[in-house]
Amino acid sequence: MGRILLLDEVTANKIAAGEVVERPAAVIKELVENALDAGATRIDISIAGGGLESMRVADNGAGMAAEDVPLALQRHATSKIQCAEDLTRVTSMGFRGEALPSIAAVSRFRLVSRRAEDMAGTEIEVEGGKTLQVTETGCPVGTEVRVEDLFYNTPARLKFTKSQGAETARITDTVQRLALAWPNVSFSLTVNGKNTLVTPGNGQLADAAGQVLGGQNMRQMIPLDWQGELLSLHGFLAKPALSRANRNLQFFFVNKRPIRSPLLSDALQTAYQTLLPRNRFPAAIVFVEMDTSEVDVNVHPAKREVRFSRERDIYRQLLAGAKAALRQASLIGEMGTPHTAAFRETAAATGFYDQAIDFDRQKKLPQDNVPLQSPFAGKREADAVPAEIKETTETLEPAAAETKKEPTEDVRETTHNFPRLRPIGQYRDTYILAQSEAGELYVVDQHAAHERVLYDQLKRELSDGTLPVQDVIPQTFELDPLTAAALLKSLNIFAELGLRFETFGNNIFILRSIPMFFRHCLNQDDLTEILASAADADNTHLFEKTLQMMSCKGAVKAHQSLDPKEMSALLNNLAETSQPHTCPHGRPTVLVLTEQAVARNFRRQ
Repeated sequence: MGRILLLDEVTANKIAAGEVVERPAAVIKELVENALDAGATRIDISIAGGGLESMRVADNGAGMAAEDVPLALQRHATSKIQCAEDLTRVTSMGFRGEALPSIAAVSRFRLVSRRAEDMAGTEIEVEGGKTLQVTETGCPVGTEVRVEDLFYNTPARLKFTKSQGAETARITDTVQRLALAWPNVSFSLTVNGKNTLVTPGNGQLADAAGQVLGGQNMRQMIPLDWQGELLSLHGFLAKPALSRANRNLQFFFVNKRPIRSPLLSDALQTAYQTLLPRNRFPAAIVFVEMDTSEVDVNVHPAKREVRFSRERDIYRQLLAGAKAALRQASLIGEMGTPHTAAFRETAAATGFYDQAIDFDRQKKLPQDNVPLQSPFAGKREADAVPAEIKETTETLEPAAAETKKEPTEDVRETTHNFPRLRPIGQYRDTYILAQSEAGELYVVDQHAAHERVLYDQLKRELSDGTLPVQDVIPQTFELDPLTAAALLKSLNIFAELGLRFETFGNNIFILRSIPMFFRHCLNQDDLTEILASAADADNTHLFEKTLQMMSCKGAVKAHQSLDPKEMSALLNNLAETSQPHTCPHGRPTVLVLTEQAVARNFRRQ
C-alpha cells in the first residue's frame, strides 16, 4: 500500500488557516478587507481578550444573497476574480477566496448578511470548519461576522500567540493602517468595551491621520504630492523632529493596499539623509498609485508584501518625490515639541578655540544648481544610501539593491523656506537667540549650525578642487591590526579629504597634513570609530562619516561666547546651506517659538 494519502477537508482547511490566519490581527484584516470590497462606508470592529476570546466586524456594505452565504465558506470561492488573467489587474483588497473558510476552520464562527433588495437576511454558524446551521433571520443591510475562541481546536497555534496586550496592539495597528488607506470610510475600534479609535469617514486623509497619529504629531507633518512617469505619490512626511527608533510610524500603501516594503522604506530613509541621527526613522504616510499591471499582489499569503516589476524606477521616483517635499517645506520644529533623547543630546566636543572664529570666511553659496561632482570621479560610484540602511535590505533581490545608486545631495541647492534671522543674543554661550522678519523667536544651536555650514563648505571645496590643506607636526597613530588594515585600504580616501597618512610599519601611521580649517589634532579614538563603522561598508560611507567628523571637530563649540558679528555671519551662512534645519548627523539646528505659542503661555489667547 502506498504511503501518500489525500488529506481530509478539515485537515486541509486547518493547514490553509495556518498560512492565512497567523494571529487575531490577520482575522480582522481579512474581515475588514471583505467589508471594503463590499462597498461599506462604515465598519465597526470590537474585540475582547486580544481577539482570542471574541472578534466582531460589522459593516453596511452590499451584503450577500442567501445562496451565496454557504458558498462563501467554501475554499477558493470568490466574486472578485474569474480567471488567472485577472491576477494581473487586481483592484480589490481580497481575491483568493480563502479567508472565511480558513477563519471558520479554527474558531466558532457566525456570519449574518442581508442585501438591500432582500426582505430577510441569512445566518450561518460554523464550528471548527463544520457547518452547524444555515437559517433565515432579520438583520440590517450589510454583513456582521463574529469569531469566538480562535484557535480553540489548534492548540499548537494557540500556544505561540502573544499576550493579550501584544495581540491587541497588532490589531490596533492593522485597523489604523486600513483606516488611513480608506479615509472615506468611518472606522470604529472597541477594545474590551472601550472605544479606542474612531475616524470620521469624510474622505479627508488629514482627519483620519489625526485620529491615528494624534493632533500634536500631525502638526509635525508636511504634505507629499508628487507626480512621476511611473507613479504618483501623496500623503504626509514628518519633519525631522518627529522620528522613532523603529519604523512603527511609517505607513505605506500601494493602490490603497497597506504593505510593508524594504524597498520603499530604504528610499524614504535615503531622502532623510543627514536630516536624522543614525538609527532614527521618520514618520510617514505614503500612498503610491500606479498601474496594477506593474505590481504583483499575489506573493504573500496575508498580502502584506508586493513585488514591483520595475524596482529601480520605483525607488528613484519615491526618493525624488520625498526629497522634493522636504525641500519645499519648512522643517523647523516648534519649541515645546517633546523630543527624544537622541535630539536632546548636546554637542559632545572637547577643547575651545584660542582665537575668534572667522565666520565670514564661509562665503555664501551660489544659487545655481550645478551638480556636485564626486571627489572620486572615475574611482567609485556615488551611493546615497547609508550603511545602516543597507543592512536592512540584505534580503532584497539584486535588482532592488542596484536601485540604491543615487547621486549625492547637491550642496548648492538652497532651501527657500528658511527665514532670514537677526541675532538678539546668546543663551548660556551655546544657543543663539534670533528673530525672524515675521517676529518669531528662534533658538539656534551654534555648534550644530556651524557643523552644517562647514559640511556644505567642505563638499563644495572638494567638488571645486579648492580644499585648502596645511602640513602639521607629524602625529603618530598606533593601531590594532584590524583597524590598521582598514586605514591602509582607505589611505587614498583620507588623502582626498586633506588627511594625508604615511605608513611607518608595525601598524603605525603618521599624519602629515589636515584641512586648513581643521584647528584640532585628529583624535585616535575618532579615527578608530570611523574606520570601525565603515569596516563593512563602501568608500562612500567612509567618505561621508569622515566629512561629518571633520565638520563636527571644526565647528564652534558649546559654551563658547560669540560676538554679534559672528552670530550674524553664522546665521546668514546657515540660511544658504543645502539643509539648514539639521546638522550632518541629523540633529536639529534650530527651533522656533511662535508668537501664538508665547501668547498662549501668557494666556493672551
